[in-house]
Amino acid sequence: MPHYGKTQITVCGDNEDLGRQAAAAVAAQLRQLLAARDTLRVIFAAGESQGSFHRALAREEGIPWQRIVCFNVDDFWDPRLPREFTCGYQTERELYHQVSPKEYHLVDFRAPDPEAEARRFGALVMAAPIDLLCQGIGTSGHLALNEPGDTDFADPRAARVVSLVEQSKRQLREDPNFRDLGYVPDQGITLTIPAILSARQIFTMVPLALKKPILTRLLGTPSPTAALPASILSTVASQLFVDRDSCPDLLN
Repeated sequence: MPHYGKTQITVCGDNEDLGRQAAAAVAAQLRQLLAARDTLRVIFAAGESQGSFHRALAREEGIPWQRIVCFNVDDFWDPRLPREFTCGYQTERELYHQVSPKEYHLVDFRAPDPEAEARRFGALVMAAPIDLLCQGIGTSGHLALNEPGDTDFADPRAARVVSLVEQSKRQLREDPNFRDLGYVPDQGITLTIPAILSARQIFTMVPLALKKPILTRLLGTPSPTAALPASILSTVASQLFVDRDSCPDLLN
């Protein structure tokens, strides 16, 4: 099985197959952990790339979701933004409302003070260890909303306010979840790289052809660089799921 540094790569057939395989792997870990623990704390991401995974995870049986506390890894910050265009709304619709976890916590995208909201949300997430994190990689190479050239791998904060780079805005304009909005938010609130890497287990789901260029660049970047935040995954034992459309040619 191929690897990117310490990260193991699974090549799936298509987006739906990726969702099934990733969901099966995550579900197996959740069941195993819950056999020994009363409660788990798990972080999820939103975005088009997470849809098949969320749907498949919601269909997995034998997971006592009433013992799982969920968090979103990020969201946009824009008081004018309709709620149905937020990351929180998407994960609610695709996952949380389907499985009814013990609790779930979202970024307040309309918070009067985004800096205060970043501090509040970061403290909430880091109040106890994170057992498992599920995320994607953006076409800019970001993890969550930690963007190229604006990422500190040793950031002392748990969450921060960020400005979206143009490539991320371009991806949002092409995302079916955003086509009807008419504009793209400029800012967001995200967990930082240290907060993300604090999770005991990390799963990264990256399907779809639009992700092939950034995955090709990623696998050609052997050492971590803030110019490509996702490159930090080379340093941690984790699992990366790609499909035939997103898979770099060197893995085919």
